[in-house]
Amino acid sequence: MLCLGWIFLWFVTGERIKGFNISGCSIKNFLWMYSAESAEEFVLFCDLAEPQKPRSYHRHPLSPAQGPARRPCRGREGLSDAQWYLQPREGGALKEITSNQSHLLLDKTALRFLTAERSHAGSYICRPRMRSRRDEACCVKMVLEVQPQADLSCAHPVPRTRYLRLGSTDSIHCPSLGCQGGARSPEMTWYQNGRLLSAQRSNPLQLDVIYDYHQGTYACDYTQADGAGSRTVRAVVQVKTIVRNTTLKPDILEPVKDTLEVELGKPLTLNCTARFGFEEHFKPVLRWYSKDSGRELEIPTKEGRRVKATVEAEVIQRTVHLERVAQSDLHKTFICFAQNSLGNSTQPLQLRGRKGASPVVFLYVLLGTVAALAGALAAGALLFTYWIEVVLLCRTCQDKDETLGDKKEFDAFISYAKGSASESEPASPMSEDCLALKLFPEVLENKYGYTLCLLERDVAPGGVYTEDIVSIIKKSRRGVFILSPNYVNGPSVFELQAAVSLALDDQTLKLILVKFCPFQEPESLPDLVRKALRVLPTVTWRGLKSAPPNSRFWTRLRYHMPMKNPTGLPWGHLRVISRAFWEDSKTETPGRSSQPRHW
Repeated sequence: MLCLGWIFLWFVTGERIKGFNISGCSIKNFLWMYSAESAEEFVLFCDLAEPQKPRSYHRHPLSPAQGPARRPCRGREGLSDAQWYLQPREGGALKEITSNQSHLLLDKTALRFLTAERSHAGSYICRPRMRSRRDEACCVKMVLEVQPQADLSCAHPVPRTRYLRLGSTDSIHCPSLGCQGGARSPEMTWYQNGRLLSAQRSNPLQLDVIYDYHQGTYACDYTQADGAGSRTVRAVVQVKTIVRNTTLKPDILEPVKDTLEVELGKPLTLNCTARFGFEEHFKPVLRWYSKDSGRELEIPTKEGRRVKATVEAEVIQRTVHLERVAQSDLHKTFICFAQNSLGNSTQPLQLRGRKGASPVVFLYVLLGTVAALAGALAAGALLFTYWIEVVLLCRTCQDKDETLGDKKEFDAFISYAKGSASESEPASPMSEDCLALKLFPEVLENKYGYTLCLLERDVAPGGVYTEDIVSIIKKSRRGVFILSPNYVNGPSVFELQAAVSLALDDQTLKLILVKFCPFQEPESLPDLVRKALRVLPTVTWRGLKSAPPNSRFWTRLRYHMPMKNPTGLPWGHLRVISRAFWEDSKTETPGRSSQPRHW
């Protein structure tokens, strides 16, 4: 739908242009006399015929009809936008002016000529862009003739740009009448920014008090008659309102500091920004200089650009671009220089290399990071390997006793297969009896102060076996069961079965399995015992290697034993644990030297 609308609009517009008849347009002749020595501007306004008040008259109703009266066009005051056309002087088709050109500028209801050439002569037609039916025939044809000034001997021509100081009283002279000498000035028509100044008809144009709104483009017209007829001579003068000249030197806004940290090899942009007060007859000067070894040179740069401008002052900036900062730039002093008629201001700038990490420091940081990472990994590996020793050390430092108030008599009940080993059992350097009756009391009781219960040693004979076992287990905090083929296939497995049953109800009773030697679970093993063998903590006996009190076997076994308040000073136990940790890290050689002296 949008495309169809545009096509329809183009079609209608094309038909209107094609059928546009300029024969009914009002005609105005203009003469533009320009000076070849100075740049001048010219402007054409879309001066449509002003509407006239209808005159009242009486016509006899029987008189012949005079035809419909032509309605007046809307005046230029009610015109917001105009459509412009050009008919060349040598003839040709009518062309619409639709865009700005190098010498021509469309400005709504005005057509501005930026440069003066004879080729600009021709017929310029304008009409309202937004037209009603009554505006179809409203147009004005302006025939422009361009010629240079004939009198070039004028010593003091009227300038095309006029500066008026705010608050003062001044006047504006028409440039085209500047060299007429004592000739009487004709009646003038003045325009300001396309608006007719009907009250001003003389030259010069008198202004009582200058305000900001007096600034703009002024056009002065007067009629000149010769043999070819009468023409309107038009000249344009640009008026700018100013203030009094400044009494201050330029103020440098950038750079602010004397030094600037930079990075070698990187591009850099330096800005020299200064504020200049208004001066009517002095152009601000802004430059960059470089000083090296007492020699000062100007840095070639592009012209400064205006950053901000007001009536009182303007801010100008000039930039230096360094593709990459070199070491030699650090020895130079860059100087921002600003000057007006009252003096100059300077701001030096010294570049300083940004301090970065040297290769040696970087190497030290890298080695330190690698060493810290290796140390963390080593500490993690040691902690993973000896975490039980660390836990025991923490227990010793805590000085905590979990046996207080539990109303139990023994720290652990030792259960093992009674009697000698069978012929089917693999050869072992030590029997279960020796482990249970000699090594356990030697290490756990004599060295670490635990109270053990051995059936042969601590229970008087003659009682009922089943009742004695249950009673002993109830009085114990731990149950240590030495597993072997003789144990799982013999009657002693009842002790494990009874302990598992009691542990389900007694949360303070915990069971520890000691795997004395490999075995196979018999089919007759109760299901409760079979499940317990898979979930209970297990400590493996490794023969003579596990016999010394400082071996890993006793350390792991003590980890599962109850936490007790050690007798004597805690630092003595701390030395024992540390010594066990150190000696266990050494390689042990099985033999007589690894056994205790009191075996």
